[in-house]
Amino acid sequence: MRISLAISLLCIVAPFSTPALIASDKTAESAKPASAPVFEDDIVPILKAYCWRCHGGEGRQANLDMRTFALLSKGSKSGAVVAPGSAETSPLFQKMAAGKMPPGDLLKPTSEHIALVKKWIDAGAATRDEAGPLAADEDPPLTEENRRWWAFQKPVRQPVPQVQHAERVGNPIDAFLLGRLEEKGLSFSPEADRATLIRRVYFDLTGLPPQPDEIDAFLADDSADAYARLIDRLLSSPHYGERWGRHWLDAAGYVDTMGSDNDAAIIDERPGIWKYRDYVIRAFNDDKPYDRFLLEQLAGDELVDWRNAKEFTPEIIELLTATGFLRQAADVTFAPELNTADIRHQVLYDTVQIFSANVLGLTVHCAQCHTHKFDPISHADYYRLMGVFAGGYDVQNWQTSKLRCVPDVAPARKSEIDAHNADVDKQVASLKEQMAVVRRPFEAKLAAAKLQSLPEAIRADVKTAVDTPAEKRSEVQKYLAEKLGSLLVVSPQEVDQSFDGTAKQQTAELNQRIGTLENSKQSHGVIQAFWDAGSPPPTYLYRRGDFQTPGAPLTPGVLKVLDDPSRPFVLPQPPSQAVTSGYRTALARWLVQPDHPLTARVIVNRVWQQYFGRGIVAIPDNFGASGVKPTHPELLDWLATEFVRGGWSFKHLHRLILTSSAYRQVSREDGKSGLAVDPENLLLWRMPLRRLESEAVRDRVLAVSGILEPTPGGPPVPLKSLPDGQTEIDVDKLPRAVDQYRRSVYLFARRNYQLTEMRVFDQPSVAHNCTRRGSSAVVLQSLTMLNGKFLFEQAERFAARVRQSASADGPGRIRQAFRIALGREVSPEELQLTQKLLDEQCARYAAESPSSPQAAADAALVDLCQMLLNTNEFLYVN
Repeated sequence: MRISLAISLLCIVAPFSTPALIASDKTAESAKPASAPVFEDDIVPILKAYCWRCHGGEGRQANLDMRTFALLSKGSKSGAVVAPGSAETSPLFQKMAAGKMPPGDLLKPTSEHIALVKKWIDAGAATRDEAGPLAADEDPPLTEENRRWWAFQKPVRQPVPQVQHAERVGNPIDAFLLGRLEEKGLSFSPEADRATLIRRVYFDLTGLPPQPDEIDAFLADDSADAYARLIDRLLSSPHYGERWGRHWLDAAGYVDTMGSDNDAAIIDERPGIWKYRDYVIRAFNDDKPYDRFLLEQLAGDELVDWRNAKEFTPEIIELLTATGFLRQAADVTFAPELNTADIRHQVLYDTVQIFSANVLGLTVHCAQCHTHKFDPISHADYYRLMGVFAGGYDVQNWQTSKLRCVPDVAPARKSEIDAHNADVDKQVASLKEQMAVVRRPFEAKLAAAKLQSLPEAIRADVKTAVDTPAEKRSEVQKYLAEKLGSLLVVSPQEVDQSFDGTAKQQTAELNQRIGTLENSKQSHGVIQAFWDAGSPPPTYLYRRGDFQTPGAPLTPGVLKVLDDPSRPFVLPQPPSQAVTSGYRTALARWLVQPDHPLTARVIVNRVWQQYFGRGIVAIPDNFGASGVKPTHPELLDWLATEFVRGGWSFKHLHRLILTSSAYRQVSREDGKSGLAVDPENLLLWRMPLRRLESEAVRDRVLAVSGILEPTPGGPPVPLKSLPDGQTEIDVDKLPRAVDQYRRSVYLFARRNYQLTEMRVFDQPSVAHNCTRRGSSAVVLQSLTMLNGKFLFEQAERFAARVRQSASADGPGRIRQAFRIALGREVSPEELQLTQKLLDEQCARYAAESPSSPQAAADAALVDLCQMLLNTNEFLYVN
């Protein structure tokens, strides 16, 4: 992008350079033998400087593109623009010579440039035709070897293997895992105790801890289906969608900002994009089938005739909102100086990357500049796929990012709202004029009095100076207006205070009528939707990834290596009057074919990754040859086919994983043989220990302190950056004070400047998207948990909750604090150590304030609560 931006800036500067900087140097020319000009060498620099903005990288006005000779030769909607051999009959030369192009006040070509264009055309319009057909390395044929890579073959449902220890097989998942373990002389670890299981399932499904009474109820339920009913209850919780919707939002690259977010103090909010976040959460709670989920996000706008709808039904709003998936790329084109061809293209490139990394699990973007070095993804394949999305991101017919949304009401309804508001404005303007008539004599009287307060000798001069427009004042008048003009100003408050009874009544009535009218105004919101802006633009291969060197034309399509030759992808041919191409609908339906090589594999692998910390394929966005092969390929295929057979249901997949023996193992590393044979636990001989993500850490703190605000959905909780580099919630902008304690998924999502408490726990920076969170252990985490204002405030609230729900004695408070914070009973050793801590801290506080022993005990309890929030056990799921 930086290279493209540099080229673009050079093009902007070029028209203001001397002719020698654009064309060839005259001295150098004189040293060369005379030869006919060549399009690529001599004419392209001129067209780039004067014409490409409207007929090239940023525009295609009159359907004319001048970037290559082949495109120029196609002419415009009016016909050919170059007649080789005759400049006088060529519209290109005619308009340049007549000063009509570029139009308006734009810088016109120099006489030298016009002469060079004439010379080129008269000499036959010579060209090297570098945009010719596809080269062999740009679209190489696929071989059988290309298709043999496991990820490019259709998933095959493997038979469930037989194992020695069948008693440990809860469902087929266990059989696949146990079969591999037994080959290595290993087996599953023992099952975790029920207290551990309920904590694990709560965090995995809802991202929140179980409350003590919920743990007690589960432990007391000895029925055979208690665990299965627990899973069903949590899958029905609205918190399930918040937890798993966040995982998808990561992969979609969701943020609430519009641009690159490179300045902590500047927040360019993307209006209404939070509706897409709520759509995702709602979809997971409703268990929307994944095939439908993808279809709506890729082509929801093409599934309904929203343009001609009399009213927007909930379905229309839902489908338009879903397409916000394709509006997640950083887009700074709302700034005029950044609304350039290279940055426009980058938005399109980033959209392709987000889609391919998320849905296909491939590094398709590697083919932007050349055929992929490792996978059979050709240079042409990349631009075929890009062409599917180009209808909504037509670079030559661009809509800037702040205009790229639709009202959340039907066009007819919007017209009614606009007409009503315009009528209200007209009536209000009339009433304000009546108000001015009432006020005018009082203003004049006060102004006259103020004028009379000035010395008589200068009154007339001061009044003349004030009444004269600023740009027409003489030097003396400027002086008088600056020094004395303020003495003649009549404030609205002075006028109000000077009213007589009649004026007061008249203005009160007028103000009331104005207020009633203003309150009658109607409004609507916006949806950050994706839709085709017009007829599909032509698709070209960009040689070396440079939009300034378009090559052969291409038909939009899909990656050939993933396409089934027996039933290939077919691009729809929309009617001539169609307002949308249907390309994205075709892409979505191709993706959700039951036997597609990647769609189901990629998503079940990411679900698996959330539970076990590592996917069956370790690099979730690279299923290609440069990635890592699956540890259990047969299991991955079985899960993918089972996911499809189960109606693409996420909840069905969750139940399978959660009821497996593999998931219910202990996380302790007790087995020395396991460590020796499989130290990385790739075969899953124990349940991995996993640290909570940043959102879950904050949400757990709020849940433990007892103030987590459960209100779902709506506009995000605003943030603000502080001079010291920290980011906190902007409480002054909250509609309700309790909104600062909402779940973290509802905080304003920025690319780079997240809430400090979350950033230190590896909240990802979102350049494009994130298919796997990182987990680090750094000093800032400890410092934030120990010294942070937020954590200390929550420790105080946590301590207050303990005091309200436990006996006043130390052991009672300790037991309750452990149950609330860690979800388990305190051990005898822990009880002894924490009692010692309470005693020591209480004595310390009592010494500082001898008159308040109760306050000392309460302060010591706060220290204990803060200590529990700082334990490793609080930050990890075991």
